[in-house]
Amino acid sequence: MSITGVRKVSIQKNHSIKSSWISERSTIEDSQSFLFRENPVYKPFRYGFAYEIWETQQRMHWLPEEVSIYNDVRDWKLVLTDQERNLLTHIFRFFTQSDIEVGGCYTGYYLRIFQPTEVKMMLVSFANMETVHIAAYAYLLDSLGIPEVEYEAFLQYKEMKDKWDYMKRFKNKFTLRDLIVTLVVYAAFVEGLQLFASFSMLLNFPRFNKMKGMGQIVTWSIRDETLHVHSLLKLFYTILQEHPGVWTEAMKAEVEFIGKTIVSHEEAFIDLAFEQGPIEGLTPEMVKGYIHYIADRRFEQLFMKPVYHVTKNPLEWIDPLLSGIEYTNFFENRATEYTKSATQGSWDDTFAKLDRENAKNLSFG
Repeated sequence: MSITGVRKVSIQKNHSIKSSWISERSTIEDSQSFLFRENPVYKPFRYGFAYEIWETQQRMHWLPEEVSIYNDVRDWKLVLTDQERNLLTHIFRFFTQSDIEVGGCYTGYYLRIFQPTEVKMMLVSFANMETVHIAAYAYLLDSLGIPEVEYEAFLQYKEMKDKWDYMKRFKNKFTLRDLIVTLVVYAAFVEGLQLFASFSMLLNFPRFNKMKGMGQIVTWSIRDETLHVHSLLKLFYTILQEHPGVWTEAMKAEVEFIGKTIVSHEEAFIDLAFEQGPIEGLTPEMVKGYIHYIADRRFEQLFMKPVYHVTKNPLEWIDPLLSGIEYTNFFENRATEYTKSATQGSWDDTFAKLDRENAKNLSFG
């Protein structure tokens, strides 16, 4: 066997499958995994966790118009400092576009690859929530009177365009290696770090009784993105289980380089956002320290060594919301009082189950 060759082994209960020799350079068609093969019937599910996650996402559904931002308009005009408005404007310029790229990864890439109905249902539900996020951020911008020309203003800023260009390079190749890299990059470093860096800056405002409607939109978005990160990592772990040995040291090195590049883009963007100076309760150094802290956590979730060696979250106030394996009480108590009758208990149950499964998967080398 070659040094990159691995033996395909099925772990799907009650579904026999022929093993085959594959490597990280194999195409998706070379794999015998049921993840890449259409199931001719709806049930029995081959990946029941995906249906459970789809169900959870549906119960978490929300729409922008459910948020009152009347007071945000007042804050924007009368309360915020020039530095605060400038910081928010820079974040707003790219925030909508960022979720457009994330949604495009679901619809234009993942859905072309993953075939089981229950997995497609999960991915489609995630893509749908990205459209809600896009509409919600646009709803906020439009309500604040920010002109539509700002939706394309990000192209004029190197710090934003570099982020955009880099995100787009991972969605056009279809070897097993490319799929794994795209999956972990978007899960761990786009949805799991890039978006959360902006979330942390936005959530600083409600701490001081400013922009509370924006804060509500952000907390609901965090709830969704946390589910997405958990679930895409579960999909990643499933691929590793079905293709033992495919997560090579060479791939880890590539992902480390990509992760560090994305962090460097975020550092440049943070400097741009704070170009007029710190704001109440937050400095650029604090946000950079936070993304280093989150980056190390993401590397560890990918069975890799930490890079930045930041062991303490510099934004202690945000720790119960965004760090750890996940603080599920956040979804029930901290983020919002918004619930639907069918939702009670489902977030805790689902995240607890995913946490147990993810912890079990940490035994991979």
